[in-house]
Amino acid sequence: MQSLTVSFRAATIDDAPFVALVMMEAVGFDYMVQGILPPEHTIEICRREDTLYSYRNAVIAELGGQAVGALISYDGHGYHDIKVRTFESIKAHLSFDFDAMDDETREGEYYLDSAAVLPQYRGKGIGRQIIEYGVNVARKQGLIPVLACDPDNTSAHALYTSIGFKDDGHLFIFGEDYLRMTNII
Repeated sequence: MQSLTVSFRAATIDDAPFVALVMMEAVGFDYMVQGILPPEHTIEICRREDTLYSYRNAVIAELGGQAVGALISYDGHGYHDIKVRTFESIKAHLSFDFDAMDDETREGEYYLDSAAVLPQYRGKGIGRQIIEYGVNVARKQGLIPVLACDPDNTSAHALYTSIGFKDDGHLFIFGEDYLRMTNII
């Protein structure tokens, strides 16, 4: 496997369309593969500063100054209240029962919420670098890295396991069951 080294920078409000792409890709909409931008309401959620998917919670992975991937992640402190605020703003646009969703993270954890790499850069080690970046941020803050993994996505599960994540229960999110995975040293 060819491995490329990426640089990371904090996302800016101008990156909101790319952050929205990452979020939608993680939820299961193939906008990256299709090469289209998410709807404006999704981009607007990423422009806001008070949502889970805010550009303020994102880092951009770049190669030669070009965005090739991103990670949306955050401290689990206060998660439930921010989750309610975020999903109130998108309920009208999606058909999920947000009230039935589990809280994905909590106090003392750092949640790696959404990560994605542009299709033409996949298979080059960038996804691994993005997840490792999130783990390092968590460690520096003294928090436990946590993520959710689609149980059918065996390649993602293998990647997370190789980085040190272990299965730690289940989560019901976006109408689906996910594996909850933690990275405890």
